[in-house]
Formats: sequence, structure tokens, C-alpha cells
Amino acid sequence: MIIYKHMKNKLISRDRSRPVPTVAFFSLIGFLIFSSNVLGQEKENINLGLLIEKALKQNLQIEVAKYRYEASKARISQASSLDDPQFEYKYDKINASMDAVMQGKTAPMRTFGVSQEIPFPTKLILRAQIAVKESQMAYEEYKEKEREIISQVKSLYAGLAFIYSSIDITKENKAFLEQLARSLSTQYSLGKVRQEDALKAQLEIAKMENELIMLEQKRQVTQAKINVLLNQGPDIELARPELMGNRGYKFNLEDMYKSAKDNRPELKAFRFALERARKTYSLAKQGYLPDFMVKYERMERDGELKDWAGMVGISLPIWFWQKQNFNVKEMRKELKAMEAEFKNKENMTLLEVKEAFSNVEALKKLSVLFRTTYVPQAEQLLKSSSVSYEAGQADFLNLLDSERMLLEFKLDYYKTLVEMEVSFSELERSVGVELE
Repeated sequence: MIIYKHMKNKLISRDRSRPVPTVAFFSLIGFLIFSSNVLGQEKENINLGLLIEKALKQNLQIEVAKYRYEASKARISQASSLDDPQFEYKYDKINASMDAVMQGKTAPMRTFGVSQEIPFPTKLILRAQIAVKESQMAYEEYKEKEREIISQVKSLYAGLAFIYSSIDITKENKAFLEQLARSLSTQYSLGKVRQEDALKAQLEIAKMENELIMLEQKRQVTQAKINVLLNQGPDIELARPELMGNRGYKFNLEDMYKSAKDNRPELKAFRFALERARKTYSLAKQGYLPDFMVKYERMERDGELKDWAGMVGISLPIWFWQKQNFNVKEMRKELKAMEAEFKNKENMTLLEVKEAFSNVEALKKLSVLFRTTYVPQAEQLLKSSSVSYEAGQADFLNLLDSERMLLEFKLDYYKTLVEMEVSFSELERSVGVELE
């Protein structure tokens, strides 16, 4: 924490014909001391872990993905099941009339039959295996949706913390400018400062007021986005989040690549899709094999069941050059397409890991520079500008520029922390696991 010492009167040599308000610089020093505490100030915060837990339980997108996974599990048994058997009833009056002529019997014949189509056994096995792969795909898509929502919660949480910090810094800057403007107005009425200095201070205050309005709008929108992810009303007020500082972590890029290949749910889903395509190709080749049909019939006349008949049928895939051949060709091309798509997805996943990892590394270094170099130097520049202005060696515009530069560096420091949190959450999503 940087605290400036009070400027001593013996260090000030100014032109008596152009006195400058000393009260303004006391206010400036108070502002510097107070605003520098923002970097280490404790604030009321909301628990990120609790938000993530609520999102996993209440988020509707996750719920949709979960229901789709559960629906896919119910299709496995259906895929391996036989088609429904067919019941047949036949009323035969024609044959009954012929019997009446030949044998004097007039009662009609009734025939009851049951038939069942039976695919070649390996086809049922392959259909069940395809359904299993589809269910595994749905599960990984469900887990990927969880990772996506967690990443969004973390990003919005960090963004909301940044907005609160920006509001704090802007309000403190505005309070300093208001004190300075009041002092300048008093000194101007006494003819000790120029009117331009007082007007410039008022314009800076107006800019701060506009910025506060926009920050409040962003705060409400970001808060509403978090509430929507938690499946609750957008107007529910959330407590102030805590902006995390520099992270300490120990992992390398190669470890991240390996973790992404092993754990990324989306990549797993593509892997299962590739396995499904292989099973589908095998099933297409099974189209050359015949299917079966069995049938059993009983005949009834005069209220008595008498004769029975049985039948076994087999399909003949004789049109294979028009049907099965082209189905196999289609599934082979689909398999090749899925192999290329899986490889492309693996490459894109590794690219996402590389990009997120590089961002985290760069932003970590940049945040250290802001904290140890840029912000302290901007504070030193503002101190020097204030001394020069009071000594009559610099104009008021230089003082405002120095004050504005300090404000921008502080905001950029917090923005860097937020971007690092966002990149870190994207890295976690890319590798498919928590990194802390």
C-alpha cells in the first residue's frame, strides 16, 4: 500500500501573484491515501462455490441436458427388443360352403394365428450397442453443459466484482474532484485561480457521473445474467462478490493437453459418436443377412379347435445391388466423415487449451506489472504533477491528465484480474476438470 506524505510548505515555491488553493491539495492527498486502499480493501462477498452449486442444481439448460440423457438410456432396451408380434383372425365362409356341398357341413371355419418377425441375432446386438453409444454421447453432452454453465458463472462473477471495484474507484475520483472544484470555485471568486481550472474540474465531475450511470446499468445486467443462470428472478439482489487476486498454480501446457484429451466431455462425446459410426457401418453390412418370420395357426369349426399349422419364413435380400450395397457405401462415407470430424474437434480442443493457457500466463504477468510498476508510477506522477501545479510550474490540465491516468491504470489492473479469471475458467472448461 502506498501512502503519500504530507507536502511540506518549505518545498513549495510559488508565484505570489498566482496563488493556488492549498486546501485542494490536502484533498488530493486524502484521495490518494483512500483510493490506494482499494487494492487491499475487504468487501462483503458472495460465495462462488455456492453459486456454482445452485447453478448445477437449478439451471434449466443443465436440466434439459440431463433429461435428454435419461431419455437416451430408456432407448437402449427398445433398440434390442423384437417388433411386436401380429395376431391374425380369419373367418372362412367360402371353404365352409364347399364343405356343405361335399359333406353336409355348414359351419364356417375360423382361423387364429400369431406371427413374429425375428431379425438376424447380430443385428439386434448391434442396434443395442448403437443405442448405448448414443446414451454415452448424451451423458457427455450433459457433463459438457455443466462445464459450460460453471464457466459462465465464474466469468460473470468476476465481471460483477470488477464492476463493483470500478464503481468504488469512480466514486472516490468523483469525490476528490468535487472537493477540488469547491476549493477552486472559492479561490476563483477571490481572483486567485483562473476560471478555466474551475470549469475543467466541473466537466470532469460530469464525466464521472455519466460513467457511474453506465456502471450501474452494467451491474444490474450482469447480476440479472447470474440470476437467470441460477433459474431465479432477474431482479434479485446479490451481495457484493470478491475479486480474486493473482492466482498461484503449478501446471504446464503438456499436462493441459493430456487432461483435455482424457477429460473434456465434448471430446468424449465425439469419441462415442465415432464408435457409434463404426457400429452403424457394421450394421449396414449385416443387411446382406436374412431376417426370419415364424407363424402359428389354429383352426376352429363347430366350436372346436381342430387342426393347426406352422410356418417359417426367411427374407431374401436379392436386391442388394440397389439397396444394401448403397447403404454400406453410405455408412462407410459417414464413418470417414466422423473420423475427420473427431480429429478436427481434437485439434480445436487443443487450440482452445493453448489459447486459454497463453492468456492466463500473459495476464498473470501483466497483473504483476500493474500492481508493482504501473499503478505506483501513476501515483508518483500524480504526486509530482500536484507539486508542480501548486508551485506554479504546470497547468491544471496536466494535473487532470495525471489524475485520469491513475484512474485508468487502476481500472486496467482490475480488468486484467477479471480477464485472467475468465481465461482461467475457459481453460478449466477446455481441459474438462477443476484446476484448483
